Amino acid sequence: SVAFDKYDQILILTANSKTLAPQKEVLLNHCGFDVDDDRFLIYGCQDVPGFDAVAKGEKVDIEKVTPGMVAMVRKLLEEMPSLRAILLECTELPPYSDALRAEFGLPVFDAITCADFFISARKDNPRFGLNQWQNDWDGTVDEYQFGQNLSQQERGRLLNK
Repeated sequence: SVAFDKYDQILILTANSKTLAPQKEVLLNHCGFDVDDDRFLIYGCQDVPGFDAVAKGEKVDIEKVTPGMVAMVRKLLEEMPSLRAILLECTELPPYSDALRAEFGLPVFDAITCADFFISARKDNPRFGLNQWQNDWDGTVDEYQFGQNLSQQERGRLLNK
């Protein structure tokens, strides 16, 4: 949020605003994120036609849902013209990122773009500087067992064992 003016607002879309609300203390204590800050508008997508498939645990028809997602954001932007960026909080939302970027010209952040950003900070940039300082991937996948990188104590705290 520091990349924007102190009066600019950021739209945070979540699958369901009601289920995110109980996470308020976790977000504040572990992430330093105050959901009550006026700069953030948290809005649930639970009422977008077809998106109820998420709550039902069903496959979402992305082509059916996309127009409703765009219409919802258009309405929010009309009501709050100081929105300067969109953050898609839920991992079900990245399929709509490009439609939102194309329609509104705003930066849209999601789990994929944020992971790409994090990974790119550790990768070779072939456009300048040292090149090929990282070895090319040999195509071999290393065997992995869930939790193998954790200590015995950390494994004991796992929720999904």
